[in-house]
Amino acid sequence: MLHIKPMIALTFDDGPSEQTLKILDVLEKYNANASFFIMGQNAEAQKHIIERAYRAGNEILSHAWSHKDLATLSSEGIKKELQDTENIILSIVGECPKLYRPPYGHVNETVKSVSAELGYSLINWSIDPLDWECKDPDTIYNEIMRFAHDDAIILCHDLIQDSDDTTPKAMERVIPTLLENYRLVTISELFKDLPLEKGAVYDKGGENYKDIWVKP
Repeated sequence: MLHIKPMIALTFDDGPSEQTLKILDVLEKYNANASFFIMGQNAEAQKHIIERAYRAGNEILSHAWSHKDLATLSSEGIKKELQDTENIILSIVGECPKLYRPPYGHVNETVKSVSAELGYSLINWSIDPLDWECKDPDTIYNEIMRFAHDDAIILCHDLIQDSDDTTPKAMERVIPTLLENYRLVTISELFKDLPLEKGAVYDKGGENYKDIWVKP
């Protein structure tokens, strides 16, 4: 009888950057995939990185244009952040799934309403090792392993200021260790069997995080 491993989605925010290339090297070494939530303003200059990630089977998703807190913007400001990023992703890889991660994970009713109007569902996370803050590969590894669970969404970053290799070094341990017990899948694969509502926010959290999807 075929045993199918549980799934985890490994995600990276704020890139692309040179750090993305190092993470891609590790993913390709272990034949694994991830989802990259890119900032639109970084895309054109790093077009070759996005193309490489996409060709390797990774998912390219929006993290808005400039990392502004969408919950502080007007409806028109939110639309511009999302539509400009969608357009540049489309121009580079030819598709842009209607999923995005709001900067800082911040959402209010205006963000939800505009997202629904544009056809977007919002994706946050269930595991945050704070790689941008601790800048220590061992701490990142330990935090991820401590909280790893089926259907988890792991938040990491592929653009960390004043650190060229913190997250890539952590991934050198994280990825092969996770693969011992999990399949690493993209966000779209993780949600494949769950119809997503437009304007809804999805993550895994709470005491029953292993059993329910949370939509704040």
